[in-house]
Amino acid sequence: MRITRLSRRAFATSAAAAATLLGRTRPGRAQPAWPTRPITLIVTYAPGGSADVLARLIAPVMAQQLGQPVVVENRAGGGGNVGSEMVARAAPDGYTIQIGAVSTHAINKELFGARLPFDPQRSFTPIILLSRQPNLVLVGNRVPARTVAEFVAWAKTQPSVAYGTAGIGSSNHLTGALIGDVFGIKMEVVPYRSGGQALTDLIAGNVPVVIDNIVTAAPLARDGRARAIAVTSAQRSPLLPDVPSFAESGAPGFDLVSWQALFGPAGMPAPVVARINAAARAALADANVRQRLIDGGSTPAPGSPEELAAFMAEEIPKWVRLVQISGAKAE
Repeated sequence: MRITRLSRRAFATSAAAAATLLGRTRPGRAQPAWPTRPITLIVTYAPGGSADVLARLIAPVMAQQLGQPVVVENRAGGGGNVGSEMVARAAPDGYTIQIGAVSTHAINKELFGARLPFDPQRSFTPIILLSRQPNLVLVGNRVPARTVAEFVAWAKTQPSVAYGTAGIGSSNHLTGALIGDVFGIKMEVVPYRSGGQALTDLIAGNVPVVIDNIVTAAPLARDGRARAIAVTSAQRSPLLPDVPSFAESGAPGFDLVSWQALFGPAGMPAPVVARINAAARAALADANVRQRLIDGGSTPAPGSPEELAAFMAEEIPKWVRLVQISGAKAE
């Protein structure tokens, strides 16, 4: 009888262990692989801009990698803050992400101050840095300067140097503030509704200097309608390989670029972040995407989420300082 009782106990124990094992491995209880539905990629500016073009370049390749559509959605307004706030408030499940930029995730922190409805670091999960592009400093043909040294020497003979930009608080505007700070010259911003309008006035001689994105500014330098003094990145740009950087023209450490990156709401699961990061890396490695970016003056800059977080920690104080130096205020 003792043997029978021991056998029953052993059987009961074995049965319980088996039930537990089956419960853990039963297919019906397994979590489905992410993603199981389309992903929304928010662009915080109107269609046709650099962030929108980038989003529509990478979205198809990312969709192939993830096995679900990546749907680009434009949510413009508030200097990029409207769409960014929407993402910051979204569920942190990876189904709503955004292309953030130097404006939304660095400049606006100081430009809008307490009115900013999110924190560029605490409100988001960094996923991957996508690309960087320098600004270009152009002078009109009436300005007697062909190099940075000649430009600075000329500028110091002027009460102030008016420079056209695509708006107050833009990276172009703040680049001028840094030039003035580094070289000890007085730079006076002339804001336009667009970089194109500023360039038109440069050609007409109505403004002596324009600081603009290299993509739109480079054609004027190539055909002689204006002269390129320097690019704002630490290295030269493949678009204008003969134009030096400020860093090699008397301002070591001068490195100011526009950039775009992928972000999601704060608190996203690490495996989901890794999946999106890998899909974006694949997109940036795609030959067509890469060439389109390079032709547009951008340098693909893929990395890890941790590298993007570290990059943000360096960038935000830099742009905060330039907003303070420039005196820029959000309109």
